Amino acid sequence: MTIDVVSLSGDGCRPGTATVAMSGDNQAFTVTYSDFVVQAKGAEAKKSCTIAVELSHAAGYTYGVERTDFRGFVHLGEGERGTQRSSYRFPGYPTRHGTQVYQGPMSDNWQVTDVPDGVQHGPCKGRKPLTIEAELKVTGKAGMMTMDSTDSSVSSTFRLSWQRCGGE
Repeated sequence: MTIDVVSLSGDGCRPGTATVAMSGDNQAFTVTYSDFVVQAKGAEAKKSCTIAVELSHAAGYTYGVERTDFRGFVHLGEGERGTQRSSYRFPGYPTRHGTQVYQGPMSDNWQVTDVPDGVQHGPCKGRKPLTIEAELKVTGKAGMMTMDSTDSSVSSTFRLSWQRCGGE
């Protein structure tokens, strides 16, 4: 099984700052960010990353995102707020969304497991790319939020759900 990045775009994952890798057991893939940082100063109050991937896999199966683990760091003053949003979709299918909000004051690592309402499996015929969008937003005067780390990259792991296709 292989994973191909069809497109990678957004100010949260500029060229060379994000990688995608399949797990050894083919049950998940991980997006690793090295510069996904948002600060509550002007234009940097919100950043996003959109990734479209295609998995080449055994015929007769399809997949969807069962859950996603996001990790990072947040530093918020009194009254400030940090928001992490995500969405997952195959073209022509409903979009699944997840949101986590952090209220200041706080200064700590954060981790959230996003479990969409139901797993949306992709089509069995005419495979389509899975598009994942991640967004960080900070409101306030000086707060900041990352999906990165100074000593090592922080990752988002997308746990897959496999389903046998009928009639193939």
